[in-house]
Order: sequence, then structure tokens, then C-alpha cells
Amino acid sequence: MRHDHTRWLVHFVRDRNPEQDFPGDDDDACTLAGGELEEDARAFAVLRTVIRLGGLLPGHSFRSGRTTIYGGKPAVCATEMPLYSFASYVRTRADSAKVSAYGIGFLKSEFFAAGGRPAIYGLSINSRRYVENTTRRRVFDPSVLPTSEQYRYIAYSPSESRWIDWSHEREWRWIATDEERDSIWCLDSNGCLGPCAALPLFKGTLDNGTFTKICVIVWTHEEALEIQELLTGLYLAGANNYGTPFEKRLIAASFIVVLQDVIDAVEKGRQLDAQTIEGLDEAKLVEPIAIHAPPVGAAELVARARAEAMAAGKAAAETYLSKYPLDRGACGFAHAVTHDVTNSMVQYLLASRLASGPFEGAVRIHVPNDWPTSQSIDYQECIYTAAAEALAKVLGFNVYMQSRLD
Repeated sequence: MRHDHTRWLVHFVRDRNPEQDFPGDDDDACTLAGGELEEDARAFAVLRTVIRLGGLLPGHSFRSGRTTIYGGKPAVCATEMPLYSFASYVRTRADSAKVSAYGIGFLKSEFFAAGGRPAIYGLSINSRRYVENTTRRRVFDPSVLPTSEQYRYIAYSPSESRWIDWSHEREWRWIATDEERDSIWCLDSNGCLGPCAALPLFKGTLDNGTFTKICVIVWTHEEALEIQELLTGLYLAGANNYGTPFEKRLIAASFIVVLQDVIDAVEKGRQLDAQTIEGLDEAKLVEPIAIHAPPVGAAELVARARAEAMAAGKAAAETYLSKYPLDRGACGFAHAVTHDVTNSMVQYLLASRLASGPFEGAVRIHVPNDWPTSQSIDYQECIYTAAAEALAKVLGFNVYMQSRLD
């Protein structure tokens, strides 16, 4: 096995840096930041958002206040550096605002089929005639390089007078070319939900997609379990909260890599094959989902929990109505919810349609209604707080009340 070559590409995320990532006036910076993350979000939060949205939003890769992506369109960037090589690179730079240990991997052949191409380092001519040269748009005259290929260009100058050499990153790039296929739904800077140009990953082969498996890269085992819980919820739901489909077959075929394990395998265990994703043995991979068979006696236990939750809710409603009118306060909704999507009993509730979701990881447990109905959020919060406590006591996992205004 070659240790300097891999069939995988990885898009590594990093900490957001407002000064670097969102140059320009306040309005322009706000537009670039979008509505899904804080402007200074940490790398792990960025990774979770990529998974939650189901794909990668292209970026401008600003440096020194202007884009380093040519051709007028933002791009998704990936590297074909072997995993251990990148881990060593992360440690050497030691700056999570520039490079981090968190990423999403995909097969090179599938990225190519989606339209991704290897970068072009340098040109054969010295002329750099522009038809546009602004903060967000740098477009060469087509005589320098065809406009359709300019996104692949990376400045290269192995000269002592002005050294520019990023060729060690072995970069690939992708830009959106099909308005319908190359998009995912997300919030813009005004909080409005709509389609945005992006590389869909977790749709898999749906809607003419090309991806069949994904590798999620984290630093610690605790983070791997967080990602496993997130992916399990998306697997059970089959979509995210915006209705973007997630192909279950792709999620089940995917895996999670703990980068610290890769370093230990190579440096302490002398397992040289572990330098690449395909060289890792199965012991170094974390399953993407945790799906369990129903526990013994699940039906009887759930029936008792629902009965006790209904009784607790009815008693809470009677107590509330002895003090306040039925229509008191603002309108809203309340539910008994849990986030423990890897729990076998929660999965039984979902499979039995006695719960719904997950919605952003929250599973709403259905409680039989035996009290007067009202849109009063105060009334509903009182009922479902009591019902949630009863469910948690019988079922043995955390259940709590969650509410929202109408």
C-alpha cells in the first residue's frame, strides 16, 4: 500500500475568524457570514453545521482582504494529503483559525463525478490581465485562462524573492454549476430560509447525487460520540429540519475517524498503513450510527409510562385550572421531548410511532390527552412538565418539557 497516496479527499473546517473571513463593510460581512453560525464559531461547531445542513457551502477563501478563488465564483476546497500527513501539518501550524483537526472526507472518484477537479498551481505565462479584480471577484481575461477553469488556479511562485507555494496541500476544488442539483437549504444573514449554492453530500445518490459514503474526522472520542448521536438522529428522521433528505444507505456506509487514534497508530504502534483513510483498520473507525433492537418488555413499559404521563398531565391541568383561566397568557405549544436518540427505548418509540422526529435531534414523545385543550402556552407548559417527569421516571432516561410560542 502506498502511504503517500489516497483515494480520499478531505474538506477540513477551521475556526471562523471574522477579520479574515468577512472583510469589507458591515453589510457585506454580514451577508458572507450567513445565518447558520456565529461569526466566531469554533471548528467543531462548523463541522456539526456542515452535517446538519447536509453539505458544504462554497467559500471565497479570503487572504489579506481579498478572495484567493479566481473566476468569480466561491468554491469548495479539499485536500488529498494522506490523513497522517494532514494531522502532522495541523500540529506544525498549531493555529485552528487557519487549519484544524475537523473535516469531512469523500471519495476522490465521487467528488470528480460531482464536478470537482484538481487545482492548477501556477501558469505558463506571466501576464495577469484581469477583467475584474475586487474583494470577492477576481477574474482573469479568458486569454490568460478560460473562465470556466479559473476556480482551479492557485498562485505559485517558488522564488526566493516572493515565495508562494501551497502545492503540499494537493488541493482539489468544486464550484456549483447546476442550480437545482448543487444546492441545500439554509438560513441567510436575515434569518430567511431558502436554497443556497452548495455541494450536497448527505443526499447521497438522490437527485442525481454521486456520494455513497462519507468520513467524518474529529479529534477526540467524546466528539466522535457527539457526531454519532447527530448522525443517528438524521438517519432515523431521514431528513433534517429544513426537509433536506438524508440517504440512510449513505449514512450507514459512512464512518467516523478520531485523528488522535491515527497519530497514535502511526507514531506509537508503528502501523504505517494507518497514514491513509483506506489503510485504517476497523478498530480505528467509529460507527456512524447506533441502532438497537427493541429491549425486552418495551411494549409493556411504554404503555405504563404513557398511562402515568397522562395521569400526571391531567392532575397538572386540574391544578392549573383551579388557579387560572383556561385561555390565560400567550398562545403556543409544548411537548415532552428527549435528545437521547441512541437509546433503544427511544428508537422503539419512534418505530412504533409513539414519538415523532428527531427534529434537530429532539424526539417528541406522544402523551395521550385527557384534559381540556387550550392554546395557552402557560397551561401547556404546566401539563407537559408533569408528563415529562412521569415519562422519565418510568422509562429511565431524560425527558423534559420543550415549548415554543405560536
